[in-house]
Amino acid sequence: MRRAQLLLLLSAAVALGLLLAGCGSSTSGGAGASAGSGGSSGGTSGPDGRFRLGTRLPPALANRPAPTIKLTDAAGGTLDTASLVGTPYLVTFLYTNCPDVCPLIGEEIHQALQQIGTADTRRLRVVAVSVDPRHDNAAAVKAWLKRHQEPPEFHYLIGSEAQLKPVWKEWFAQPQIEGDPESSHSAVIWLVDRQGRLATNVSAGVAFDPSDLAADLRTLVN
Repeated sequence: MRRAQLLLLLSAAVALGLLLAGCGSSTSGGAGASAGSGGSSGGTSGPDGRFRLGTRLPPALANRPAPTIKLTDAAGGTLDTASLVGTPYLVTFLYTNCPDVCPLIGEEIHQALQQIGTADTRRLRVVAVSVDPRHDNAAAVKAWLKRHQEPPEFHYLIGSEAQLKPVWKEWFAQPQIEGDPESSHSAVIWLVDRQGRLATNVSAGVAFDPSDLAADLRTLVN
């Protein structure tokens, strides 16, 4: 399948709300409003029924190569996802000043990694891409990672708008709107298998039970 066709399919998935999940403040019925529910996001089972939380990708999109990401790691150096062949990973989109959705995503990922244990956590990576290049610098990101107690396997990638924009485009991610006090960016967690293929994704605009994500991560690493 040509790359353009794959991107169109990914765009169609976005249109279904896989990326542009509702992510407003607690007053607008977004993630803040649902954070106390503790419920699942209600996704269908994944490919071959493997995933508990992850949604079933369209047949033409499932198991296709994930778009490559190569950006500055706030912790130092550069991360190129092309180097992660053999290592499954997550991809999500965050910004450090986010009042609701990003702290929720960070906490859910943190809890899921705790539940799968240190050994399995070391077998995967988390790749977070900034959607706010104006404010997400290395110092702000390091403080965010420390505040949310994320492990070394959690890589928060930053860059200029010119550097980040192609990644947003390839993953059909909506960046944070400058000056918007509420979350207006894409809220999703993609799971990529050890062959670098799209396995499933999770709508992260609403709260879900981290144990469900933990189950999906165990499936991904095993």
